[in-house]
Amino acid sequence: MSDARLARHVLIVEDDRDDAFLLKRALGVAAKEKRIDLSVVHTEDGLDALGDIACKDLMNRLPDIIVVDLNMPKVDGGRFLSALRSDLELTHVPAVVLTTATENYVLDNAMAEGADAAFSKPNSQEELLAIARVILSYGSGAATTRP
Repeated sequence: MSDARLARHVLIVEDDRDDAFLLKRALGVAAKEKRIDLSVVHTEDGLDALGDIACKDLMNRLPDIIVVDLNMPKVDGGRFLSALRSDLELTHVPAVVLTTATENYVLDNAMAEGADAAFSKPNSQEELLAIARVILSYGSGAATTRP
């Protein structure tokens, strides 16, 4: 068995610092389980994230996975996804929505706007850890099927 470790760079686009912290912690646990070297960057709004991604695209340093909230200031998650997919033409970078919305139509709209997966924010750390495991499966060369 090889000791080679996978590496993942995750961009979290989330205006709630507590939610970003909890997700980062869950991703860290999931990465340790999967023997993944993880780096996480957090931005608090879609506008800053789009600028960061555009710069990193020019330098060939795009994130492996983007996790985005829908309800944010300046540029919300839906507009962020649309810009990511159409304006920046970054269809190959997996984007996962994690939102407080629980309505199916909101999650379906996120998928229509370009998300590879859409989840409602869970009420427990165990559920968040399960979502973090799914998030880390994206960008691994695994098929990006939509749950």
